[in-house]
Amino acid sequence: MMKFTLIRTNQQGREYVSTRTADLFLERVKSGGHVARHEVYPCAELRRQADGTTVVRRLNGIVVLTVGPLASEAEVLAIKQAAAMLPTTVAALRSGDGLTVKVLVSYALKTAATAEDETVANVAATTAYEQATMVYSRALGHSISPEEPSVRMHFTAAADAEAVVNLEATPLRLDGSGAETLRLIDFLTAHYQFRFNTVMGYAEFSKRDTGEWQPVDDRVMCTLTIAARLSGLDAWDKDVRRYVGSTMVQPFNPVSDFLQRVRTCWDGHTDHIGRLARTVPCQVPQWEGWFRKWLLYMVAQWLGVTRRYGNSVAPLLISEQGNNKSTFCRRLLPDSLQWGYNDNLLVSEKKQTLMAMSQFLLINLDEFNQISPKLQEGFLKNVIQLASVKVKRPYGRHVEEFPRLASFIATTNETSVLADPTGNRRFIGVELTGAIDLSQPIDYAGLYGQAVNLVERGEQYWFSDDEVRQIIAHNRRFQVRPATEQWFNELFTPVDDEHGGQWLTCAAIFGTLRRELGAAFHGNLISFGRVLSSMEGLRQKHSRLGKLYLVRRRQQ
Repeated sequence: MMKFTLIRTNQQGREYVSTRTADLFLERVKSGGHVARHEVYPCAELRRQADGTTVVRRLNGIVVLTVGPLASEAEVLAIKQAAAMLPTTVAALRSGDGLTVKVLVSYALKTAATAEDETVANVAATTAYEQATMVYSRALGHSISPEEPSVRMHFTAAADAEAVVNLEATPLRLDGSGAETLRLIDFLTAHYQFRFNTVMGYAEFSKRDTGEWQPVDDRVMCTLTIAARLSGLDAWDKDVRRYVGSTMVQPFNPVSDFLQRVRTCWDGHTDHIGRLARTVPCQVPQWEGWFRKWLLYMVAQWLGVTRRYGNSVAPLLISEQGNNKSTFCRRLLPDSLQWGYNDNLLVSEKKQTLMAMSQFLLINLDEFNQISPKLQEGFLKNVIQLASVKVKRPYGRHVEEFPRLASFIATTNETSVLADPTGNRRFIGVELTGAIDLSQPIDYAGLYGQAVNLVERGEQYWFSDDEVRQIIAHNRRFQVRPATEQWFNELFTPVDDEHGGQWLTCAAIFGTLRRELGAAFHGNLISFGRVLSSMEGLRQKHSRLGKLYLVRRRQQ
């Protein structure tokens, strides 16, 4: 069993040498045990001789890489997590100064476990150290601090509850195949840049001299392979694919990158959000405030601060054609985020819609009036409030859960478009009084910098219950009046005075309509109940029979 050597020096300068099995020592590190006063020698088991010197008793096949000092706790954690992704990592833990990470790397021993000649052992350790340095510097995205490699490499231990431990690590092979892989990686990284787009779920690359990023598809993979072989490397597409698809390619979130860059671009005074809202001409006094909350919620969703619910409200721009509605929607995103805009989503394709919500930033439901009432009442009303989506990626093996990124906006040429009375809270209907002003450029850095700062300062980006009631009342003018409501109005009229009418259940009213109208009347009791519940001016109350409505029969 692998043993680490621990050396402690007392105040009188006397050294105490002991050993601990690797699992016991690393368990103490993770549990917060007292290890801080020991120098740890993980590469070999040492034995003290009678004259006080130490000799190597057994080799562990480990070299130590040092990363740091690092800038923050977050960077320390990121380095440990990246090291954990490599199968050759035995452990990754902080050392005594708190901001340095020690990575223990396993390598294949070519000699017996017992080392008679420490000089020979150090040669193998040096080879392993050089090869491990090349591999890990690329995988961690950070340089390795240079050290003199030997089987006596050591460091000061420190308690670390988040230490990475894998005592079943696969040894690093010290042979030609490893060197060939490193030469391939050197060639690829010298001529290209690679990153893994965590939003889209695929690797991207750019040539060093252009900086224009594009997905690594099959054509690109073949091109990279041919370029490597023409340079004299014995490489195949599977070799290139393994590197591009590995954790050695650093993750990149384009949304987080954009928000980080604009975070400091707001002057703290200019209301870029209000200025953008005022380019939309309308006679809705609440529009500017409603638009502000919608935009803040969209950015909050990108920041990942919304966990329980998604942005469940969508502006609905209403006017005849030619008033710049669609252009306004597209211009809400800057050029660098235009990949995240979608205005041709087929909402009836549920899987496609769910996947789009995790990969796009803004979905424009263009020509909203063409979405069927059934979709409005069911699927769309439900998905618009989701905080995350569960789908299976193309060619994926299982269903995964992804955070939702996309917010919704919609446009239409018709005023009567909201088919679901109970879904009126999901849209902000805005009837334009003219063309949207596109004459002024949008200061995207200021706009989104303001939004990020307001969200992080705690400004409320969700609608209060009172605001929801205002939106519902406002949207009644855009509601499609169902045929059942028109039939109701033919036979009944709502009244305020109990002496001038009678309290009837939904079933009683429904039965009367069916008897009186015959084949002309169609529908079901449940949907008819929703119509009655949403009718403006119709008094209702609860009783032991269920909900009652105050109505009077019209004179025939």
